[in-house]
Amino acid sequence: MKLIRIIPSLLLKDNNLFKGTNFDHHNYVGDVFNALKIFSEKKAHEIILLDIGARKNKKLIHLDLIKKIRQETFVPLCVGGGISDIDSASRIINEGVEKIIVNASTLANLDFVNQVASKFGSQSSTVSIDVIKDDNEYLIYSHLLKKTINLDMVEFIKNCESAGAGEIILTAVHREGTGLGYDIDLYKIAENLVKIPIIASGGGKDLNSMREVFDKTKLSAAAAGNNFVYYGSRKAVLINYPDKETIVSLMEHYEDH
Repeated sequence: MKLIRIIPSLLLKDNNLFKGTNFDHHNYVGDVFNALKIFSEKKAHEIILLDIGARKNKKLIHLDLIKKIRQETFVPLCVGGGISDIDSASRIINEGVEKIIVNASTLANLDFVNQVASKFGSQSSTVSIDVIKDDNEYLIYSHLLKKTINLDMVEFIKNCESAGAGEIILTAVHREGTGLGYDIDLYKIAENLVKIPIIASGGGKDLNSMREVFDKTKLSAAAAGNNFVYYGSRKAVLINYPDKETIVSLMEHYEDH
């Protein structure tokens, strides 16, 4: 039995919604509040919200933005962007955010993951791991440094769980924004490494590509950006999420298997 989650993953920059490819070439999509309201109205399972501008400039995602989002939407949030110490984590959680995302800061210091888990519980501590496939080898990639990091992916995933992470977002950078489908081989490697949930990210095209993750791996959560903000081959902006009947049907299917 799987309790599946279908998760829109949104990128922020200067408080606006952007989308890119392979962690680069980010294009303006639209107003983030409009998108979040639509996802809230359609009762999305949760939303990943990552401020790539804050992360790059080593500044915390704007608290006023989070406060406004929490006032106007009613969907669980997983938020990242410049969260590098327990004080910044506390400020985000205190605005009513369910989970925080720790990324670049964890590469050098997994103690921070433990601090977050100790103070707020593992359920609030999500670690985002970005990887690139090179000659059939998966290498951890730093968005900030624009290069791979000399860390063994398998051991690092295990260490994140040991440090107190309650969940891992595992993103295939080489698939991100391409719509080529998820890297199933990556998730087959990761599925037995830890007991905590792993969210597949990078390459999602449509619901069928998400079904492939659920059918071919033990993962029960998949995140995507393109298929929730674009429509058609010309990528016309259209904020969308599967209707209630489709979601219920999917969930019942995997609950029965």
